[in-house]
Amino acid sequence: MDKENFLLILSSSLNGIIWGANIIIIALYFKSLGLSPLLIGEILSGSIIASTFLSLLWGVLGDAYGRKKFFFVSRGLSALSYFLLLFSPFAYLFANQGYGLVTSIIAEKSKDLDKDMAYRTSLNTLFSIIGSLLPAILNYREIIIADFIIVVITTLMLIPVNEKYKGTKVISLRISSFRLLGKLSTEAIIGLGAGILLPMMSLWFNLKFGVSASSLSPIYAISEFSLAVGLLFSPYLGKLMGRIRAIFITHLVAILILFLIPFSSDILIAGSLYVLRNTMMNLSSPLMSAFVMKAIREEERGRVNSMLQLLDAIPRSVGPSFTGYLFELGSLSLPFFITGTLYLIATLLFYYFFKDVKI
Repeated sequence: MDKENFLLILSSSLNGIIWGANIIIIALYFKSLGLSPLLIGEILSGSIIASTFLSLLWGVLGDAYGRKKFFFVSRGLSALSYFLLLFSPFAYLFANQGYGLVTSIIAEKSKDLDKDMAYRTSLNTLFSIIGSLLPAILNYREIIIADFIIVVITTLMLIPVNEKYKGTKVISLRISSFRLLGKLSTEAIIGLGAGILLPMMSLWFNLKFGVSASSLSPIYAISEFSLAVGLLFSPYLGKLMGRIRAIFITHLVAILILFLIPFSSDILIAGSLYVLRNTMMNLSSPLMSAFVMKAIREEERGRVNSMLQLLDAIPRSVGPSFTGYLFELGSLSLPFFITGTLYLIATLLFYYFFKDVKI
């Protein structure tokens, strides 16, 4: 792996620290500010919508004029948002954006995309372990300061990277891979299911078992470590079973486990099932990323990647508000059954559409 590939993979992977910490603390941080579950859900929903439309903008501009410059713009806005989050919870609306641009640059430079995506995802997951342990030693505001510093550092790391792709010089939403994009609209169903449950999962643990962020840290850390180890084997899983079949089977196992979580009688059982579900659901994610990048034309990668994020994010954005409403009604189990059903429908459709595709 050359220096530029290393910097690209390391820069995008270090953001795992932010994800690992924020998946635990953001909802609880907002709760500590006196926000209701419904308002917390609405802010998380709004964040998904705002960040996704901004990412689409950067993807379109990146395809037209080169991706690196718009990576710096998007991450600069992200850094500013994390700083302002210390003063207003609504700053979180613009905190996460522009990640698809790095994926497109990696795809341009990679000689073995399956392996590079596996390394990137595995490293990201390992760093998220560090993030998931931060609530045990830092308070909410200190973690947000750490988020700001990490965004700045990971942005500066890409300065030495030279981008060969110069763009089409035409701003366009037109996609020749539209038929493929249509079949990948199953991501919208996945997004809706994920949005209903995952952003509110730490709050579910808190409401169900009365646990704090520091108590959840070991569960999330073990979950991310388990996934990081598993991800290293994803290229071999893809070669053994084929990309599509590997995605299909690992998702089915994860969905079965998801249905079992709300029946947990204590935090140990619920946490163990959460670890297993997280590992199986995300084990094949590098295979999915490589499949998409190989299937689309280079000059369309930025906007196709952003369109896929949009397909995932719009329905995902509905989820937290809906779940916050259910939590206020005292319904803690229903979100699991809704999410599991949506995942199952999406997984079956994905396999039907792509079972005969060889890339």
